Amino acid sequence: MSKIRRFYLNHLKRKMFNKIILLYSAVMMVLFVTAAVLVYQYQLQRIIREETDANMKTAQVLSIYLNRQYENIQNTIQQIYGDATLSDDLVYFLNNPYENYLGYRLNQFTKTNEQRLRSYSTLVKNYMEQESGAKRVSIYSYPRKFGMNFEREKQQLQYESGSDETWNNWLMTRRAYTWDTVSNSPEAGTTAKSTSAQIYSYARELQDPWTLDRIGMLVVDFDSKQLANWLSSRVPATHGQMLVMTSQGKVLYDSTGEYVGQDYPYRYELNTAGKWVDLDEPSRINVLDTGNAGLTVIGIVSKSSIEASTGSLRNTLILITLLFFVASFVLTSTVMRKFSKKIRRIIVSMSRIGEGDLSTRIQMPGEDELQQISQRFNDMCERLEQYIDKMYTSEIKQKHAELVALQSQINPHFLYNTLESIRMKAYSEGARDVGKMVYSLSVMFKGMVKKDTVITIKEEIEMCSIYLDLLQIRYEGRIEVAIEVEPVISGCSIIKLLVQPIVENYIVHGFRSLDVDNQVRISAVREGERVVITVRDNGTGIPAERMQEIDKMLSGASQLSSNLMEKSNPSIGLINVHDRIRMNYGEEYGLSVSSEPGKGTEVRMEIPMLKEGIL
Repeated sequence: MSKIRRFYLNHLKRKMFNKIILLYSAVMMVLFVTAAVLVYQYQLQRIIREETDANMKTAQVLSIYLNRQYENIQNTIQQIYGDATLSDDLVYFLNNPYENYLGYRLNQFTKTNEQRLRSYSTLVKNYMEQESGAKRVSIYSYPRKFGMNFEREKQQLQYESGSDETWNNWLMTRRAYTWDTVSNSPEAGTTAKSTSAQIYSYARELQDPWTLDRIGMLVVDFDSKQLANWLSSRVPATHGQMLVMTSQGKVLYDSTGEYVGQDYPYRYELNTAGKWVDLDEPSRINVLDTGNAGLTVIGIVSKSSIEASTGSLRNTLILITLLFFVASFVLTSTVMRKFSKKIRRIIVSMSRIGEGDLSTRIQMPGEDELQQISQRFNDMCERLEQYIDKMYTSEIKQKHAELVALQSQINPHFLYNTLESIRMKAYSEGARDVGKMVYSLSVMFKGMVKKDTVITIKEEIEMCSIYLDLLQIRYEGRIEVAIEVEPVISGCSIIKLLVQPIVENYIVHGFRSLDVDNQVRISAVREGERVVITVRDNGTGIPAERMQEIDKMLSGASQLSSNLMEKSNPSIGLINVHDRIRMNYGEEYGLSVSSEPGKGTEVRMEIPMLKEGIL
């Protein structure tokens, strides 16, 4: 555990690039493995689909072959029943001893005087010539208990030599199982497995067409090898296992030979075609009925066979994934090592700076972020050296500035005392108006020289009120003042001297000194999250041409303010206030002016609603 901890501290916790490499490697491994799994799953599904489709094609070919065998048998039987000569010949053969049948044939030949008389045996031989898969055709007589076996090279008459029980059991079996793999001979009973594995047979009872009595049975033996040869000639590559099963569940043909002659143990699991089915092992199956023949062709594709075909794909994907991972790891490590050296060079240089070597410079090639950091580091070192060189000069200047500041604090105090002396003198001489004006001027001056640049709306309005009080005293009732401030916004913050210049602008440019009905109204209200301060007057107003110039200047106040400061412009106060509002609060705030000549002017100021002390 201690070794692991030491490795973590030395190579991971204190090594940023090692962490990056480890994280990148983990991410790439997950990505490569995910991609490999997706490719494998896609290829696996493709192989399963191809194998299943190929197996289905094989099943269809096998079904066609079995249907053809069944139809050929039915056609042969139909020919016998459709021809009176053939049916009479077969009925006589099954109901009489064979010696009598030979006499019957001779009499028929004499009566008809035909050189080639049609018989059931000729029809059977023609069938065997046409049906290459038929190994033997046997016709058994119920009344006489004998049978005639037809093969390609010979025909043989065979009498029942066993007991009646054996004969009856054989008949019952053949009636119950139209298709079977048991021997076609009543004497043989059951044959060896090797023999029955190569033969499957079809049995059909024969009836007298006139009385409809059952008089015999037709049994056709088919060679499984011939079926396998025919299947391989049509489908060179057999995919999966092929089974042929009767309606009772007995297996007639098995391409592996395992279940031939047995009842198929998984017959009830065959209803889930198209899915994985648990047979001897998980498998995909195709089930195809052969129609009137009453047989079922089953194609089985086992999971092991699919895995065997995907084994090479799986190994290839694993190898490719490992190669990609190793290549990405090596490439990433090489690149990270290059950046790690650059970082180490920066760290060493910073350590030298910490030790006091300000002459250290980093030479970093390239144009990446590390080169920019190195350039900034070099610039910092140069500025630091310059700062240290000028440090003593700066300290001297700072002390001089402190002395000037102390002196500037004395001057306002002296001025306040002087104004107070003037006020007291005016009162002593009886000039109370003068004393009141001096007092208002002193209070206003104290507010203006305060260091605070942000005050409350209440303080700003009070300063304007004091200014207007001075004007009312000067003009002796020729001006009427109205001030309204909503209590909810009186404590909100505002930059000092925003409202007073607007009022002053009215006094300088709009006040009618000869009239006695001058009015100015100041209101401050809340509109949403904004504070709206409005200054209205009934002064001389602004001409339309001048209003256009003011609107233009307000729209570009920050660009025009520097030029306006050099000119005697009547709108300089408005532009200055507008510019300060936009610089401190944003472009969406500021002043708007509306005026009519001879009716007055309205200046609307919008600022954000901020708590006291917040700008």
